[in-house]
Amino acid sequence: MKTNKLMMRLLSGALIALGFTSCEDMEDEYGSPSRDFQVKGVVTDENGKPIENIRVIIRDAYEYGYNPDTTYTDAQGNFSSNVIRDYGFVNEQTAYFDDVDGEANGGAFQSDSTSLNDIPSKQTEKGDGSWYQGKYEFEVQQKLKKEETN
Repeated sequence: MKTNKLMMRLLSGALIALGFTSCEDMEDEYGSPSRDFQVKGVVTDENGKPIENIRVIIRDAYEYGYNPDTTYTDAQGNFSSNVIRDYGFVNEQTAYFDDVDGEANGGAFQSDSTSLNDIPSKQTEKGDGSWYQGKYEFEVQQKLKKEETN
């Protein structure tokens, strides 16, 4: 009797280690939820004046995520990222803002960042009812402070 219980435990452990489990009323589905998202917005100084040529990088919160998207502001301070396909959760990304031209375009500005988790998203396209959850858009209004001069 002891040998039989020991054998059942060993066999159960081996099956679990191989990934076999017993779940009766459970459907098997494989995949990852995905969403498309785009980040748009305007970068201004503290007085509301648009800043041109600010580098905007949209990066996943995790180092192993997708490749970051980089874009630059135009003369009106507007920017728009490419549409990015994300697996898992939208809102775990961060927008980074860096002045790359120094004193040109209104002076040197401090770098800053904004978490998309702090910004409401707008769904612009419905999902397919399966793994694709649709397309979302984020509108960022970023004010940058001027670098302090000594």
